[in-house]
This record gives sequence, structure tokens and C-alpha cells, in this order.
Amino acid sequence: MADLQPHPLSASDPSHAPNTSVPNATSSASEQSSDAREPLVMQIVVRRDLFDKEKWGAGPLMAQAAHAATAVLHETRDRKETMDYLADLGNMRKVVLQTPDTTTLQKLSVLLSGAEPFPILHHIWTEQPENIPTCIALAPNRREKLIRKALDKSSCRLWRSD
Repeated sequence: MADLQPHPLSASDPSHAPNTSVPNATSSASEQSSDAREPLVMQIVVRRDLFDKEKWGAGPLMAQAAHAATAVLHETRDRKETMDYLADLGNMRKVVLQTPDTTTLQKLSVLLSGAEPFPILHHIWTEQPENIPTCIALAPNRREKLIRKALDKSSCRLWRSD
């Protein structure tokens, strides 16, 4: 697998490159030290303003989430956590969250990329050719404290249909 490389949030690269820089397929220290009994989960964070203000339909937003989830699974396919997640199809867990707008989505990406001691693997999906960042999918993880903190600081909440 190629190393994940940094990718500016404003780039118009249609390849949708990942937003983290982590060598090879090793796990982060926080992943290694997390409670192995905690189930693996993927968080998918979608911009709420696209639904409320821009009037994007539920279908197009679901497609954006699917693009981001597929991309991060492909990019992290050699990680143990991703392999374990994909090996247990009947127990896959995903949570769809909302964040208010592009500013908070970009803030989340910065927080995840800057996490210490290692960046938190994620993919920000940018719709092309419009160059609109729409959502972020995190690689399968065990809900480490750093992830929960980044989600909270970025105003992420469970997606509500109301």
C-alpha cells in the first residue's frame, strides 16, 4: 500500500487523496493501547448545512458518505483494524454524525491530522468538479479518547432527520 500523504483541504485534486500522513499499515499507539473489547466502528461526519441550507437531498448525501467510507477503507486496507472490520461483515458498526458546516468539517480534519502521537486516519470527501468538501469518514477505530475529543471540538452530533 502506498503511504498516505497530506492533502490540502482546498485542493481540487479529483483523486480525493487522504488527509493524513502515516507510514505503512501499522496501528497508532492509541489504537494499540485501546480496550480490544471495544468494537471497531467507523464515524462518518456529514455537513448539516448541505441538507438544511443548500437543500441537498438525503440520497445525494448518502452517496457522499458512501464515497468517503469506501475511500478510507481502500486507503487503509492493509491496517489490522480495517482488515478485522471487513472480516466481520455481520457486525460492522458505523455512526453517522453531523457537523454544522464546511468550517467545522475542515476543523475536524485538522484536529484528526494533527493528533499526537500519530494522525488519526480519515478521508475528507470533496465533491468534484464543484470542489465542495462534503463529509469525512474515519478509518475503523475503537473510539479512542482523541477521536471523541476531536469530534466534540468540531460540534459533531448524531445525525438527526429533523
